Amino acid sequence: MHKPFQALETLVREGRIRLAPNVAPGPRQDLPPLPDGLSDDELFLHAVQDVTALGWSNTPLHPRPPMELPQQDDENDALQALEEFIRHGSVDLQHSDEYIEGAGRPEGRLLLDDLRSGRFSVQAYLDLHGMTREDARFALDEFILSSIRMGFGCVRVIHGRGRHSDKSEPVLKGSLRRWLTTRRLGRHVVAFTSARRCDGGGGAVYVLLAR
Repeated sequence: MHKPFQALETLVREGRIRLAPNVAPGPRQDLPPLPDGLSDDELFLHAVQDVTALGWSNTPLHPRPPMELPQQDDENDALQALEEFIRHGSVDLQHSDEYIEGAGRPEGRLLLDDLRSGRFSVQAYLDLHGMTREDARFALDEFILSSIRMGFGCVRVIHGRGRHSDKSEPVLKGSLRRWLTTRRLGRHVVAFTSARRCDGGGGAVYVLLAR
């Protein structure tokens, strides 16, 4: 074990270390006796009578008036917070009914997070607004195959949210999900997800294509 003072006696005997001389303690200064019959407050004041106050403690402390809080309406505050969130907040589309996703290949599942976050650059887009289901199917086939021939890796297809349809529901959204997973197009589609809010949100999809 480590013993740092084992050789101390030898060092002192050889004169390599000199000890300081012993200093006799001075006379003991006895405190004056306390007066009898002091209360606790008087005893405390007697004990601190020779204490010197620090500089900052010489400043007297003025009592502050209590802070007055405005009356709060919890229900009204909640409605205002909800309105502010709807105007400026961001809703996670992935947990809403508008979100769709799919993978034409097993490795596509591993790329859904990157595709959803917009990491892939969109190189072309197709707008299906105003088209019938038959016209949209033909336009999608031509667009995907043309994008493959051009060597594009990621495209965006705008299908709309159906706000102006008869039932206020997207007409092409469900069909688009099926078309992207058919044998004709599925072999070219690695994965697809609903787009970010800045690219159409629930009214558009990113499509990741096979090179």
